Amino acid sequence: MSRTIRLYTVAVLLIATGIIAILLATVDWDTSPLFRVESAKTNTSTKSAPYSVTMSPMGTVHFNHIPQRIVTQDANYNDMLVAVRQDHKLIATGYEGNFFDGFYAQLPDVQVGLDPHRLTYLSGSGGMFDKELLYSLHADVHHIDPLQLVRSRGWSPADVEEIARNVGPFFANRYSRENSYPGKEPYEYYTVWELSEKVAQVYRCPEIIAQLKAVYDKLVHDIQTKLPPLEKRPRVGLVFYSKGQFLPYSLLHGGFGQAQYRDVGARDAFASIQAKTYSEGGQGATLDMEGLLALNPDVLIMPFAIYPASKSATSRASYEQLLKLKDNPLAQRITAFREGRIYPGGTPLQGPIFYLFQIEMAAKQIYPDIFGPYRDDQQYPPAEQLFDRTVVAHILNGNTPEKP
Repeated sequence: MSRTIRLYTVAVLLIATGIIAILLATVDWDTSPLFRVESAKTNTSTKSAPYSVTMSPMGTVHFNHIPQRIVTQDANYNDMLVAVRQDHKLIATGYEGNFFDGFYAQLPDVQVGLDPHRLTYLSGSGGMFDKELLYSLHADVHHIDPLQLVRSRGWSPADVEEIARNVGPFFANRYSRENSYPGKEPYEYYTVWELSEKVAQVYRCPEIIAQLKAVYDKLVHDIQTKLPPLEKRPRVGLVFYSKGQFLPYSLLHGGFGQAQYRDVGARDAFASIQAKTYSEGGQGATLDMEGLLALNPDVLIMPFAIYPASKSATSRASYEQLLKLKDNPLAQRITAFREGRIYPGGTPLQGPIFYLFQIEMAAKQIYPDIFGPYRDDQQYPPAEQLFDRTVVAHILNGNTPEKP
């Protein structure tokens, strides 16, 4: 039987993000999770004893050794691999445009093994890939949510089971990004730290994530103790912009994708239209300039705009078009444009390292009078940094850090 499957799903390209979200028929689970794998491939050259890690939606996944060849779909797993010092094992990832090294460059003496030029990319035109590609990569683990494959990639549960059995297990949780799994199967949501710890358990080093979380705890505590009362905070609007239309995103959505804005106590400019804002699956009404003026945000932030513009990552180019609206007479009536408070947003695909930097970004963009102005080059002198880069570097390099 040919291993190649027919992909019959139609891909829907979402505005300015390149995120594919297609709903297929749901999968019928019994009392035990699907996609459970009894064992991963055996490597007799390793000395690791077999072990298991449990995470939704896979259930318990068994490993005979620490994975040596890794495939990811979303970029947050790449960041997790950097955090647990496994990034040099990455052989394939989802999208060519999912790379930004401006944060890593700030960490002294940290060598990052992610080389965009040597990787295979799973999602080409239309974002689809089939079993044959994963067979050819022969990875030890696939950090790809199996339910995402079934719901948006045209795979069947049997296809997933086949690859897990014959190549390597799946281990990822996609829908914690917005806490928005659209199916009927049991699905548990995780924070950045919970998800990162699960991944770290696969590589037998959860202590790294615990140390990074200590940095996070101090960072958020220091920020939150300095925040003004809620009613005095600026109203922040997350928007995607394209061709004269604004796609609003509410900060009230759950999940780790925009968690940095909740950590810094951001006040949502789109709270009154939350039900009409962008959500998983591509739902959401757009606003024209008059509609944006009616809501009048004090700050506008465009997600994904930290990435350099490329053929597969267009949000930066759209952000630059957004900046050009500053001379529009109608735009000048909107507080964010009038006061020049338009900023590039970080990525919702954030692992633990990106998360720390993006919390700092958000704090500086929203409260520059308290935490110092945001710099697009990310090059803050030590006195303007909200967390110690050296401590993070020590953690990543395997040194015992000083107490953050």
